[in-house]
Amino acid sequence: MGDLSPSAADTTGDYVTVLESEVEQLTAALAKKDEELRRANARADQAYAEIEAVQRRVENNAAKELEQRTRKLLESFLPVIDDLDRAIAAARVHGQGAELLAGVELVRRQLLATLGRYGVTHAPALGELFDPNRHEAIAAVPVTNPAQDKRVVDVMREGYLIGDQTLRPASVAVGKR
Repeated sequence: MGDLSPSAADTTGDYVTVLESEVEQLTAALAKKDEELRRANARADQAYAEIEAVQRRVENNAAKELEQRTRKLLESFLPVIDDLDRAIAAARVHGQGAELLAGVELVRRQLLATLGRYGVTHAPALGELFDPNRHEAIAAVPVTNPAQDKRVVDVMREGYLIGDQTLRPASVAVGKR
């Protein structure tokens, strides 16, 4: 009773063969889909990395642009300080009113304090060893004292820093032996 006829055995064998073939095809299709998914994930990871790199470049460029514009804006106030310095010097030489002189000095201090809040500081140059990063040599002045050789002996225009970087170099005369 448990014996299968030859035709039933053939049908069962064919059925198992068909099922095994379909399982192999499904396994191959699944492996192909897994490989496609792996490649798609790799492309997505690469695209994400490229997007992040572009975002970093854009942010860096924007930060540099902002820094350059800020430097230019802050630098644009330096001629005003130069004019105030000239007004103070002229008032002292010509003995102009003490109240006017005090007012101009006050305006100068306030402007320097405001610029100071943005990191701008005066960079004293007189007596310093000449530094091409901080000074712009306008003249070479003969000196007899060897200690003044290659030192700033006169300042025509004051220099300023922003942080530790030169915002505007001082225009100077350098001693030359």
